[in-house]
Amino acid sequence: MKRITTTLVAAAVAIIGMAMAGAEPPTDEQREQQNPADFLQKLVGEWSAVVHAVQDPAQDPYRFEGKETSRMLGGQWLVSEFYSEVEGQTIHSILTIGYDPTIEKFVATYANSLQTSLWTYNGTLNDEGTTLTLKTKGPFMGDPDQKADYRVVIERKDEDEWTMSSQIHIPDEDEWVEFLSFKYERKK
Repeated sequence: MKRITTTLVAAAVAIIGMAMAGAEPPTDEQREQQNPADFLQKLVGEWSAVVHAVQDPAQDPYRFEGKETSRMLGGQWLVSEFYSEVEGQTIHSILTIGYDPTIEKFVATYANSLQTSLWTYNGTLNDEGTTLTLKTKGPFMGDPDQKADYRVVIERKDEDEWTMSSQIHIPDEDEWVEFLSFKYERKK
């Protein structure tokens, strides 16, 4: 009887120890490894944006401001709408991002009021769970008959700030050139 009681007490201590070890809240990295949509959830909210656009590398970037509203759809998809007025012209865009477990990649679509193309992307989250890189092919700037590689890099700085940059690969120079950058701050 004493041996059974000792075994039961040891088992109970082991179970309590495991439960206590699991009771600590997971780190951000652990959460993102458990559910990739957690990264997207941190982009939800009302944001003000400062945008820099490069039209000519020899000139300073053009700066304008906008606002973005992001929400989750079904707990798995980020739906983000951007709005700005630039020199009397309205810019409105919609970005969707989700995680597709069948290909183990994030997938995204992007459309805006100034273009006729629907952009589709796929990509991965870095090991730290802070930076999402999405890639696609699209018309080469200035020559729609040629295709180019593009990437969008979304980096979460903290709970109230994140950035997004759009880059094009220049094959002749074998380099990535940033042509758009966004800095988002949470509206308080």
